[in-house]
Parts: sequence; C-alpha cells; structure tokens
Amino acid sequence: MNKFLLIVAILCLSFFHSFAQIKSASLRASGLTCSMCSKAIYKALQKVPSVQEVKVNIETSVYDISFKPNAAISIDAVKKAVENAGFSVASMQVTATFPKMEIANDAHFSLGGVNLHFLNVQPQTIQGDKTVTVVDKNYLPTAENKKYSQYTKMTCFQTGVMEACCTNGHQPAGRIYHVTL
Repeated sequence: MNKFLLIVAILCLSFFHSFAQIKSASLRASGLTCSMCSKAIYKALQKVPSVQEVKVNIETSVYDISFKPNAAISIDAVKKAVENAGFSVASMQVTATFPKMEIANDAHFSLGGVNLHFLNVQPQTIQGDKTVTVVDKNYLPTAENKKYSQYTKMTCFQTGVMEACCTNGHQPAGRIYHVTL
C-alpha cells in the first residue's frame, strides 16, 4: 500500500511540474538604433538553451520568445543575452501556465523551478495561462522599479535572492523574481 501511495505521489508531482510551466516571454529592448542592433539581440536570444523560437518586431523593439517544453527556464539568462549583445531590457512579460492557486501581495510561489514573488496584486485565485510582468531592477526603468518597492518590506526585493523573509524560516533557495499581473 505504501509503494502504491508513493507511486501516486510521484505521478502527481510529475503532472504538476509539467503543468506549471513558463511558456513564453515578451521582451522590449532599449538602446537599439538600427536593424543591425535588432539582429544582434535576435541572434543572442536564439543561443539561450531554453529558447525554442524568437520573433522580433523591429519597429517596437519587442522580441516574442517561446521556450522549449519542460526546459529549465532562466529569465536572467534571457536578460543576460540581451545585455551581452550590448543592450538592455526595458520591460519583460512572462506567460506561464499556473495551477489553481491563491495569490496576494507579497505571496510567493515556485513555478517549474522559478521562484516568483507577487507584488501589487489583490487577493485572488488564478489558474491557467497568465502573463506576469517582471518588476525587478534591470527589467524596468529605475523609476518604475522603485514604484513597486512600496508594495513590500521584504529584503528580497532589493537583492533578488530569497531571504529568510520569503521562506518562513527555511533555508533561502536562490533567485526570486518579483512580478505583478
């Protein structure tokens, strides 16, 4: 009976992991002056291991990125690719499939191995495909990023790393992204 329960638990966790997946991102780059700049970012984004496809709108400097199914997603790797091409991220929205869950301001959630901290959201239940905006520094203009600091007193907002404030006294677990709906 215990083996049966263990197998059921493993299957449920596998299903949950495959269900909780970051699917795509929409990134606006800044600092572009020509189509060669746009092409440099496009090529850099295509080299990110989790990226499946990149579509670019040269007029708006927006890159629509789809991720490989079940790939380990690093939002920072996407930002770093843009920076390594010589540019910066002006904004980033991430679309993911969420299980049914309750969120509120300062709520934390791990999605496919990516830690999220919700800011400036009303208590609500979300489920399915939702788009969140990353509000960490270097993902928004400085003035806009500072606006979100009023929605939390947690030190993780400044550091981008899970602190004791986010883990209910457990060991901090790496990078955390601050997002809003």
